[in-house]
Amino acid sequence: MSHLRTIVLAASALVAVAATPALAQSTFDGGYVGANAGYDWFNAHQRATVGGQQSTPSHETQGFNGGLFAGYGQTVYDNIYVGAEGEANFYTGDRTYGDALGSYRVQPNYSAGVSARLGYVVQPDLLLFGRVGYQHTSIDTTTALTGGASRQYAQDYDGVKYGVGADYAIDEHLFTRIEYDYTDYSHSTRDLAGGQLRTTPDESQVRVGVGIRF
Repeated sequence: MSHLRTIVLAASALVAVAATPALAQSTFDGGYVGANAGYDWFNAHQRATVGGQQSTPSHETQGFNGGLFAGYGQTVYDNIYVGAEGEANFYTGDRTYGDALGSYRVQPNYSAGVSARLGYVVQPDLLLFGRVGYQHTSIDTTTALTGGASRQYAQDYDGVKYGVGADYAIDEHLFTRIEYDYTDYSHSTRDLAGGQLRTTPDESQVRVGVGIRF
């Protein structure tokens, strides 16, 4: 399934949330806002080409991340939960590595996205969910290929985010969250002094959060 098709399906699900009548009520129904923090593994999957030679200098950039989220959801049938959520995140990861064709610095900067959530209320205070949606991420890169000057630039990537997690209701309004997410990004190809660099990123995150439902 292409990225575009997945994004369209996720957007359609978001519209359906607002149009679906609630058939049952649960602790997790309604709007909410929250904050999260966690750890991130970002792999640029780069391929450098200089003078007909190629290398694949792929290394993970790891670091802590944090962000804000907000959304709305409701129980639409029995214990089935449907929701929509937006988020904004910031990163601390920063790594420089190199090979025979040059040196590369990769620093994820920020990301924002929107996703559809589908879950099941296992018990009144526990919601298990999966998510799929669109993610936009900006990455700062510094590259110095053999025979060329060092160059710094920001590159934006669009991708599809998939995730699983759980929300636990502490009381009627306060809840905590734990989740794992994976994002598959589109690729970019950039001509640099001395050669060319192709980047095809992906990202894994483990996050915990706290939110307030209203």
